[in-house]
Amino acid sequence: MKTPVTKKSLRQHISYSWWKYALLIALAWACWSFIYGVTEYQPPVDKRIDFYIVGAGEQTLLDQYMENVRTEKMSDMEQMSSSFLLLDDTYTSMQITTYIAVGEGHLYMMPKDYFQSYASQSAFLPLEDVPGLVDFLEGAGIELAQGWQTDPNSGEKHLYGVPMAQFPGFGAYAYGYQDHYVAISVTNQNDENSYKFIKIFLEDMLEPPLQMALPYV
Repeated sequence: MKTPVTKKSLRQHISYSWWKYALLIALAWACWSFIYGVTEYQPPVDKRIDFYIVGAGEQTLLDQYMENVRTEKMSDMEQMSSSFLLLDDTYTSMQITTYIAVGEGHLYMMPKDYFQSYASQSAFLPLEDVPGLVDFLEGAGIELAQGWQTDPNSGEKHLYGVPMAQFPGFGAYAYGYQDHYVAISVTNQNDENSYKFIKIFLEDMLEPPLQMALPYV
């Protein structure tokens, strides 16, 4: 004889078995995410730019900026994205190391100690190779001395990153970025467009927020 289903028995069943339903929901979500990730169209490596910033900021505004750069100045790109990585001494370092190791991301912006650590491991491209960038920055009065770091293999100095302290425009998009450096990952797989974007980005961010942010929102 079957026990009739009542509100009381149903509540008891749920109270004892809730974790099973939670697990099923989590598994279903994981499976959906995996299938979506596999089937979702991914632009070719030379048709995308991904920008990672260690810290916090206005994600929606930065997304709008990236999309407007794509449509107005880099229309050959299919996708330009940005992501903020929360600052956590252990997890963030592991995350960045993993991303760079697998070729994930093109531009990175990070605090000085992170930048110096990764630069000492040859994780970034020399920015003096970006056509016209050093001349432009020096002409604008940007102090680059701290961005020059020694290559541990050759002993030569290279401009591995640009200090962000003199770029007030980025204040419209990020908080507490003044001690950060922007750099290009050595494993980015899209040098030409990474060079192009970092120059556009730095040119834009020289302007104070109210002068340069409004056209992109």
